[in-house]
Amino acid sequence: MYKNILAAVHGEEDEGFLTKIAELVMLTKPHVTVLHVSETGLTHYGYVDQLASAITKEQFIQYIYHMADERQKDIYNKFRELSASAGIQFEWKLRQGNPSKEISQELNTGNYDLLILGTKPKSPGNTSSKVKEKILKGLTTSLLIIK
Repeated sequence: MYKNILAAVHGEEDEGFLTKIAELVMLTKPHVTVLHVSETGLTHYGYVDQLASAITKEQFIQYIYHMADERQKDIYNKFRELSASAGIQFEWKLRQGNPSKEISQELNTGNYDLLILGTKPKSPGNTSSKVKEKILKGLTTSLLIIK
């Protein structure tokens, strides 16, 4: 079945996301790489300085980067707990940049036979579906999207 899985995470996945990954991994016993990309192209925050007058755009973007770092730590800790409780081993990778480009690059450099993506709740500024659309264009491996 699947021997080399890439799970690309953004940090807003439902708790059931990890449970479903654990169930799949316990059945198939693959190598799992968990990739988290901190988005650096924050162009969708273009008018924040007009919306939040008490802080500058740069302060707001630094706050977003700080929150992304905290999210990375949370994701890592969740996977570490999962690894300890279920006996699942994983490799942890962090990247910064454009999520669709970084995920596609990792897919091209690894020998992955399954890509797992999560979903985000609908909200303003949610670019999750755009990332998936861009990844799908060149995807040659199987894809599992966990809601």
